[in-house]
Amino acid sequence: MVMSSSQIVIFNDTHGWHSEQLVSALQKLNITAVLSDLADCTIDLDQPTGLVIPGFENTLPDAVIVRGIAPGSLEQITLRMDILHTLAELNVPVFNPATAIEHTVDKARTSLRLHLAGLNTPKTWSTENKSLARKIAQAQFEKGATLVIKPLFGCMGKGIEKITTLKQFDSIQAVGDAFYMQEYIEPFEQGHWQDWRLMVIDNKVCAAMSRRSQHWITNFAQGAECFPTTVSEEMEQLAIKATQAVQADYAGVDLIRNQGGSYTVLEVNSVPAWKGLFQATGINAATHLAQALARRITSSQLNSHDNAQY
Repeated sequence: MVMSSSQIVIFNDTHGWHSEQLVSALQKLNITAVLSDLADCTIDLDQPTGLVIPGFENTLPDAVIVRGIAPGSLEQITLRMDILHTLAELNVPVFNPATAIEHTVDKARTSLRLHLAGLNTPKTWSTENKSLARKIAQAQFEKGATLVIKPLFGCMGKGIEKITTLKQFDSIQAVGDAFYMQEYIEPFEQGHWQDWRLMVIDNKVCAAMSRRSQHWITNFAQGAECFPTTVSEEMEQLAIKATQAVQADYAGVDLIRNQGGSYTVLEVNSVPAWKGLFQATGINAATHLAQALARRITSSQLNSHDNAQY
């Protein structure tokens, strides 16, 4: 329980079911949530903190949770990240921090973080040089590999293509002229497409589900069916380490089992949805997220109290 009534902000460009669940879970912990959008925040050096957060005139929230960031130009996204970076620098708990979002919104950055952490993740190539990308694809096709081309920025399985020939490669217009290609992982059971979503919060898996589809894209938003599942210690540790690799406080980690039977990290989402997870398991991640936020607020208040006494 927080030391006193606290007020936080939930950032998203569209507020709906997820925000409602968070508001309800936070209220039970004596925390009031204000719904806002990072795009509505202002940098104003006439203010003591340099920031203006809607609903927090002349003050700052006790904590922040980022549920979503709208697409935008490089300049717009940079300004929104400036807000999150500055809030953290002002000792406001930010959940997830800008660094985690930067490590995961860009799929190439995620792949690099996972690789450098020594975690299993698909072979990946990323370049803005089309002729080089074509040569890479050709070399992989000659080895009998199948490739998956994804937008560098994207979610919910949109814009993903599976290719096996140069003709298919040549027909694809890479989003933003950036090529992000991964080796396609053949399913453990041929013709049965399945992956696992594990929700990690503060280094613990709070819920997990399997997603099964009649199609190789297994996102819930693309029509996959979700089922409750038990996960092995190997899967738990892989998901926790993947979350740590991108420096996230919480994340939705997608795992797939390859034909050899081992697991690999497909994706780490630092602003994960959990509606499908809730429908499959009955576990509402909002409760766990609210508790994690409460712990951060309490710690922040204790630190402020100790510093004031000192």
